[in-house]
Amino acid sequence: MGAPGKTVLLAFALVLAAAGVRADTIADLPYRIGGDGRVSTDMFVDGQGPFNFLLDTASSRTMIFEHLRQKLNLGPSEAGSLKVYAMNNIGSAMPVKPRELRLADRRITGLTLGVLPDDVHPPEGVAGADGILGMDALSDYFLMVDHDALRLNLMNPNAPDTDIYRQWPSAELTPYQAKDIDVTLWWLRAEFGKQPVTALLDMGSGITMLNWNAAERLGIRRVDFENQPIPQNLRDALGTLEPVVTVKGLTITMAGRTFPAQTVIIANASVFRYFGLDKKAAAIIGPAMLRYNSLAIDFNKRRIYIGPTSRQALIDRPS
Repeated sequence: MGAPGKTVLLAFALVLAAAGVRADTIADLPYRIGGDGRVSTDMFVDGQGPFNFLLDTASSRTMIFEHLRQKLNLGPSEAGSLKVYAMNNIGSAMPVKPRELRLADRRITGLTLGVLPDDVHPPEGVAGADGILGMDALSDYFLMVDHDALRLNLMNPNAPDTDIYRQWPSAELTPYQAKDIDVTLWWLRAEFGKQPVTALLDMGSGITMLNWNAAERLGIRRVDFENQPIPQNLRDALGTLEPVVTVKGLTITMAGRTFPAQTVIIANASVFRYFGLDKKAAAIIGPAMLRYNSLAIDFNKRRIYIGPTSRQALIDRPS
């Protein structure tokens, strides 16, 4: 390359540096933490938006809700339906195929999305979602969630800029492919109290949950709660007729980080049965537990890295 070409490249690099853009960052997005602890970001679909998409590491497929399908005027892209799972049941979804999705400047094409029914009554303080950002749009990247800046970065997993995050305490992620539905889940080891438990990393869940097999190890006996009344809407949401209990003040350890004073729901939700965990001690860890920590996930190398507690935690901490 001649001197003029080198000069142009150098000038371009200086412009990027001055603008605060890092060459190893493929997409730099804002994100929000809802009242239920779930994380959402901006997505453009077929040039329209931005729309509010929930980040969901337990969804193999990106989804949209029915109101957005109507807005975009998307019809079925193929015959039949897609199998999808939720906390309480396995259902079906219409397949649609938009021309492109866009995360910041990153364009994603060729994805078939599922269409979910609208959540008519979202929880108080929770913005309505337009869709779910699944692993089909994320798995090729190093995902960095910066809780101080409230930015979500998709990065080149082989880039030097990721090295600083790999120094954080980490844990191995183990993929688990469901048998009858197109879902790959990510499991890791965690300790609830001092008891080791296999936990599903579910960034789309606003709660942290233990099944009763795990709770019994902690000395919380199901028989003591057999006659406790449970609201019907909670039974419907979890898909269980067994006792549902909320426990506060539990200490959870994951990837070398300790999270004290956690609130956990104990329930034999249907999701545990779907994945053959109804007879084992198991848990679901959602983003509410991690809301004060930056984190990074390398899906290719199957590791999650958890950063230090953010400044906002000190502001919010009771005096």
